[in-house]
Amino acid sequence: MSESQELKKVRDFITSGQHEKALPLLWELYASKSSEIKLTAAMNLLVALNGVTENKKLLAVTNEAIKLATAVGRNDERTYLLSKKAEFLFRDLSLLTYRQGNLKLAARVFHWLDFSLEKDKKEYDATIVAKDKLEKEISSLERDVLAAIQSSKNHYLRGLVFMSLGDMSIHRFLFYQLDLMTGGRLKSKIMNLYFVGRWHLKILIGFDRNARQKIREAYKTGINYFEESIKEFKAGNLESDLARAFYNLAVQYTLTYYFSKAGRCLKKARQLAEMRDEKVLLIQINELEKRIKDKNKHPRDYVEELGLDLPQ
Repeated sequence: MSESQELKKVRDFITSGQHEKALPLLWELYASKSSEIKLTAAMNLLVALNGVTENKKLLAVTNEAIKLATAVGRNDERTYLLSKKAEFLFRDLSLLTYRQGNLKLAARVFHWLDFSLEKDKKEYDATIVAKDKLEKEISSLERDVLAAIQSSKNHYLRGLVFMSLGDMSIHRFLFYQLDLMTGGRLKSKIMNLYFVGRWHLKILIGFDRNARQKIREAYKTGINYFEESIKEFKAGNLESDLARAFYNLAVQYTLTYYFSKAGRCLKKARQLAEMRDEKVLLIQINELEKRIKDKNKHPRDYVEELGLDLPQ
């Protein structure tokens, strides 16, 4: 089977949601001597790899793909890859922040020792430096992407880039809630109660004025980016991508308990997905609709899920 035929087979697997079948072929194609084939395989790996458990692989593939795109003069793809790199780096930043929070919590438990171990203190200080470096790199990438995209007339590319930047901004919105919260474990428990989030009281309880402003700006920016992606896919008559964009915006609204807005986006996503017979997306839409309809009957217990119900 030629590499071109293998790429077609891979795309069929990814379109049907069978990422586990696509991955072995993709890794073979990623080792191709052809820069074009390797770049195409890398772009598909960004879709097939698990964003939660394989972020290091995603970053490694993205960095290599950026070099390839630059070498073969694929500026549109390079711009998209830079936006994905920023998105993946923000996941690393979130993990660092979570680790820093755990170290700080340990120090509070052993308050008479400051930090329970000297190595914990050193690790805590190192995370501060690493976070600052990551934040600067992410901001630089975002500026570069926004500057590069201005000259592009490619609606598909612009839509993908805006969607990626939207994901990154929503990560920033969640990151600020983790990084900027004031107070201890009790306040954290209260903030993770379902109805505190449902009534949008979390931001008033756990954050000072400056933090609230940063959180709101990050969320607004993320939503704006998703809306821009919808405009681009509409302008390019890209119905499959438009359906996905409406679905992604619905996910963000569900995350922040704006269920009416989420429902309106899902309705548009469903209409487009049914027209195009997008089976995988329709399954995802059905699942999200169930979550929205069940929003108050079986609320998730984030306190228990995140292990915050420790004995005092």
